[in-house]
Amino acid sequence: MKKIYKSLMLLMVAALPMLFTACEDDNDSNPTLTVPESFVLNRPEFAANNVYDLPSSQYVNFTTTQPNYGGWPAAVGYAVQLSLDDTDAEGWRELSTTYTSTKINVKAEEINLALLDMYRAAHDDADPEGEMDIFVRLRAFLPDSGNDFGEVYSNAVTIRVLCYDTPSDATLPTAVYVCGNSIADAWSTWKPLAPVYGKDGRFYTLIYNNADGFKWGYKENDWFGYDLIDEIDNQVDGLTITAASDGNIVFDKAGWYTLEFITKIVGSNVQVKLVVAPGAAGVRGAVAGGDWDNDHLFTPGADKDSNWTYTAEGAGEMRAYIVVPGEDWWRTEFTFFGGELYWRTVDIPGNWASDVGDDYSVQVATGQTVSINFDRNTGSVQ
Repeated sequence: MKKIYKSLMLLMVAALPMLFTACEDDNDSNPTLTVPESFVLNRPEFAANNVYDLPSSQYVNFTTTQPNYGGWPAAVGYAVQLSLDDTDAEGWRELSTTYTSTKINVKAEEINLALLDMYRAAHDDADPEGEMDIFVRLRAFLPDSGNDFGEVYSNAVTIRVLCYDTPSDATLPTAVYVCGNSIADAWSTWKPLAPVYGKDGRFYTLIYNNADGFKWGYKENDWFGYDLIDEIDNQVDGLTITAASDGNIVFDKAGWYTLEFITKIVGSNVQVKLVVAPGAAGVRGAVAGGDWDNDHLFTPGADKDSNWTYTAEGAGEMRAYIVVPGEDWWRTEFTFFGGELYWRTVDIPGNWASDVGDDYSVQVATGQTVSINFDRNTGSVQ
């Protein structure tokens, strides 16, 4: 046995120079990762004197030169980024599809939908009109080590596009209802929201929520829940909005809330945004002492069964409204008709009496109290 061990030791000692030589050779040939400052994205040849009609096109084709990560072949991933203004460092939108080839064929539909969303966000929901230049760049990365490892950006190129909504079978809803534990008759009353005057697909209301849930729909008994809301804009400090196991939209604090449902068509689908704001209602004009520029607010009711009140600071026709963030007061205006709230749906260049009718005009004397039950949508002057 001793002879065998001695023989093995001799073999190992003899092999050591070879091992060290191999390691030295490996170190000499091992590549070192260096991240370049940039790389080249080529402007499509077709882009020089032409316009991409995005909804009518299938692909927008780009080519690039692989970034030099130190002179060795690497598996590189590419993400496409768009901007309406390449001088805005924060204005780049990255498309979800990524690529592993230097020939990048981007679906025109994906570009179109992203640009529509970007343009509307920058122009108060308005759609682009006619041709426009956009900026495109690539973000390269080493996907085997993560989505941002070895990240480097190409130069930006411009292409001229037509971006617009294609005809769709989808239509904007004409009504929205809510039903809940704290809305009128619990889980029985489907309360209709009022349409925002002059803006299709927008609806608003004022509700009391007793730290519990509600559902919504485009008609009574739709029973839509949290999962059918695409976006929630919660503007109430300290309020948490969650989904219950049964799909209810749940507020964790009791109180009065303004709700606005904003719907829009994206592709062939209707997307829904729910805005939640502190409940507020006000008056302007004669009853507000002649002030047309500022909110003169009602005092909220203590709970769902309590009335909101406002003591008139002047005499004349009541011009009342629910305060909806981002909407002009006259778009969410209401009056009384037959003791119930009547929401503005027509142009009123003068006043309710002359433009709609005397029966729709609420006359209030100085010192009188306007009283409203927003749970049942009734009102009176006392």
